[in-house]
Amino acid sequence: MQLIIIFAAAILTAVTSQLLFKRGMVDLAGISFSLKNVYLLVKHVFSNPFLLGGLVSYGVSFLLWLFVISKIKLSVAYPITSLNFVLVIIASYYFFDEKLSSFQYVGILLIIVGIFALAKA
Repeated sequence: MQLIIIFAAAILTAVTSQLLFKRGMVDLAGISFSLKNVYLLVKHVFSNPFLLGGLVSYGVSFLLWLFVISKIKLSVAYPITSLNFVLVIIASYYFFDEKLSSFQYVGILLIIVGIFALAKA
């Protein structure tokens, strides 16, 4: 049971990091991404609380993931991380008002079916 909670936390922190990265990048929309602006970009990245929060969340997810794969076969654990895709798509719909296409709904369903199929293997 503890392993399932840690695995869920790894997935949720990975999803949270992506949402924070997106939110942080909305703030940097006016900055051009180029080598010429690299100093300005680094300065803004490390002063943006959303991007910093995303980095921390990503780091926590990484550490939790290491724990998970130390206890579960990688061939079982890794496919379950496909839930990241599903959760990011759903969260993007709610937090960023991104519209979902019928292909995305089908893709979400296929991912969920695939996760169950691989977990039973």
